[in-house]
Amino acid sequence: MKSSLRLLVAGVLLAPAALLAATFEGKISFKAMSGRDKGQEMSYSIKGDKMRMEMTGKNATGGMIIDTKQREMLIMMDSQKMYMTMALPDSAKEAINKRERDVSMEKTDQTEKILGYTATKYLVTDKTSKSEVWLAEGLGTFMGMSNRNPMAGGRGSTSAAPAWERALEGKELFPLRIVGLDKSGKETSRMEVTAINKETLPDSLFTPPADYQKFDMGGMMRGLIPGLGR
Repeated sequence: MKSSLRLLVAGVLLAPAALLAATFEGKISFKAMSGRDKGQEMSYSIKGDKMRMEMTGKNATGGMIIDTKQREMLIMMDSQKMYMTMALPDSAKEAINKRERDVSMEKTDQTEKILGYTATKYLVTDKTSKSEVWLAEGLGTFMGMSNRNPMAGGRGSTSAAPAWERALEGKELFPLRIVGLDKSGKETSRMEVTAINKETLPDSLFTPPADYQKFDMGGMMRGLIPGLGR
């Protein structure tokens, strides 16, 4: 699995056991940058209890559809014209509660209008990091886009997600800007929403293309990710 697709999978594995339905329907575009990286563009589509996340641009390898009501995740592999489905783990809530104890989330009195939404600045810290996170209401629950993934050759785990992602789990607050800081307060990374399009989305956006074949990972995937499967 390509690294860009792993980036999407990881965020969903961090999602709480009972996700809140979104109050927003439409498409949100992101751009994430780190160091000298030119940035990676991402899109995030929401319709009712379904969400779709995918990379955009030349490095895109596929997308992901999440059905929060059915607790199912569908991963599309565009180059192979295939897709696979997995059940979201039921054991995520205990891990979330444990991680939240290690994160501090401080609300400030600073607000800013970002693409028509009022965002409030929060300071999120844990033992090793600090971030400035600008959060807005009215866009549903953020699923996460961490690149720390238990499927990535044994490196990292769901508990290794950035502090700001852990702090947002289960809350109806959506990040419009995230600025990562080093110990001296210097910016090291940034993820920012570049467009918010509130619109009616077709149901077909949340189903695999008709010419894609289903690939059954079966016991292999359940063995890789504890708690996955029914």
